Amino acid sequence: MNDQQTTLVADQIALRNLMDKYCDAVNRGDAESWISTWAEDASWNLLGTVVTGSEQILGLWQQMMAGFEFVVMMPSSGQFQIEGDTATGHWYLQEFSRNLEGVGNTLLSRYTDRYIKQDGQWLFSHRDYVFIYNGPADLSGSYLPLDQ
Repeated sequence: MNDQQTTLVADQIALRNLMDKYCDAVNRGDAESWISTWAEDASWNLLGTVVTGSEQILGLWQQMMAGFEFVVMMPSSGQFQIEGDTATGHWYLQEFSRNLEGVGNTLLSRYTDRYIKQDGQWLFSHRDYVFIYNGPADLSGSYLPLDQ
């Protein structure tokens, strides 16, 4: 394997580890670890609500997480296009939650991302989040097909 291939493999592993850290922080409710996956000037489009900057991103996440007794987020697959110190990609996720009223929910979702490598570390620079499915675990809810 040449140096360029080694760097590509290392970057792909680092991007997967970034998503693993993100999901682990969600599952544990660890705000400090979660926000450390974002670039300082990043932006987040959460179901049409767009915020920019790590303080606003963290605030939206904390507001959203406050409505749940628990959340378990599991990434299922991801793809990347890496160009130097920037990359684009997407992830599919399975999510299970129970709100403060005890109502459970199942989500299938997709993140479409932009990444930036700063000081040798990959971070999210922009994330768009959409539901593919949102409803009961028996999948009787509505499904939103994704565009290609």
